[in-house]
Amino acid sequence: MSDGDWRASIRWVVAHPTEPRVLLDRRGGGLALPAAERPGRVWTGDPAELLPSLHELLGADAVLLRCLEEDEDPTARRQRTTFLAVPRTAAPPPAGMAWLGRGELAAAAAGRDGDAALAARVAGELEDGHSGDGDRPWAARGWFDQAEAWLAASMERIGRPLTGPVRQVRVWELSCLLRAPTTSGDVWFKTNAASPLFVNEGVVMETLAGLLGDQVPAPLAVDAERGWMVLDDFGGELGWEVPAEEIEEVARSFARLQLRAAGHVERLLRAGCHDRRLERLAAQAEAWLPALEADGQLPAMDAATWLSQEELAALAAAVPRLLGACQELAGHAVPPSLVHGDLHLANVARGPRGPRFFDWTDACVAHPFLDLATIRRGTSFAEEEVEAELRLRLRLRDAYLAEWASFEPPDRLARAWELALPLGALHQAVSYRSIVARLQPPVDRHMAGSTAWWLRRVLADLPP
Repeated sequence: MSDGDWRASIRWVVAHPTEPRVLLDRRGGGLALPAAERPGRVWTGDPAELLPSLHELLGADAVLLRCLEEDEDPTARRQRTTFLAVPRTAAPPPAGMAWLGRGELAAAAAGRDGDAALAARVAGELEDGHSGDGDRPWAARGWFDQAEAWLAASMERIGRPLTGPVRQVRVWELSCLLRAPTTSGDVWFKTNAASPLFVNEGVVMETLAGLLGDQVPAPLAVDAERGWMVLDDFGGELGWEVPAEEIEEVARSFARLQLRAAGHVERLLRAGCHDRRLERLAAQAEAWLPALEADGQLPAMDAATWLSQEELAALAAAVPRLLGACQELAGHAVPPSLVHGDLHLANVARGPRGPRFFDWTDACVAHPFLDLATIRRGTSFAEEEVEAELRLRLRLRDAYLAEWASFEPPDRLARAWELALPLGALHQAVSYRSIVARLQPPVDRHMAGSTAWWLRRVLADLPP
């Protein structure tokens, strides 16, 4: 059965634009949050999919702040979600609804009215000035207006004034993406969540564009202090369904990018790329993996707890081999260079002079071969597709390694690739653990499960 067999129940906590009040429906003799139903499942970070139902309820435009709750019942094929939103402008409530504050909601909340209790909690947070999420500032009232004003002023300054409204494109745990039309085409605003291994993407991309030219889009405007940037519209992503020849060209092109960047490691580090070279990866393996088994239980947000005890034991036992792989790979002639950290075909676009690489949130300096771990992260290939996928991976390996031929003979490069496979997976597991540990619930299940997925890849890819 497909997602079309599901139904999504959407409940809205609508905060007043300026007052510590929440919109409640008083029809039916009680208090209820505005709600809607629609066929299929929804992705909680897609405002374009979600906000039309709220517009129907309010008769006005609103801004999505964050997902508050998400639950799925696979048996009933039912998805239940609750979102926090705010109208773009203050207006009288729709007929049958009212703006209520914490005090007005107290009695109903005390009576264990679930909708009233949630509304009272949000109204209380608004009253206390604690709305939003420190790691995701876009979840606070007023943030969108500030971002919109900065975007408009930035485009006016470079002679490309906005010609229409700013729209939310993505609002989720890790980033906020806005889109706006200008006199010379659309532009994209982006900001990221605070996370220990994330970079100040606008600052880093300015440096990368200066070093690497058209392979990396140059931001049109950057606010380094707030972590905001604006990019020109550089076309759609390649996506997963492209011919093998085009994927090979992506691998070759990215290798050439890394070759150019290898001579500028210190400049990359000064720009804010994290230092994640092999000695650091070895230290992380030695400190983290044995603790997984020894602790038995990690913080609830750490998806490594999804591993079985047998897998935890296998990871602890694999540490000496991983340390040996780090040491052996460091002895090869291929130098540290720029690593994208999330290199896959949805982060690549077609440019006038070849592939263009974007979404540099995870940029770092590391062994370059670690980056190819993600380019084809397939998890559910049909049995008849597995052999074809393996052949494609070998083609990508050969295309990529051919660009490094000046450093080592083919057999040495092939060995380096083999060593890098589990280390690339470990690099990803460290990244996802860092991300998920900072997220507030509800956490996207794919995101939450990624730490365990990559640790399983570590075990699967260990070299002999």
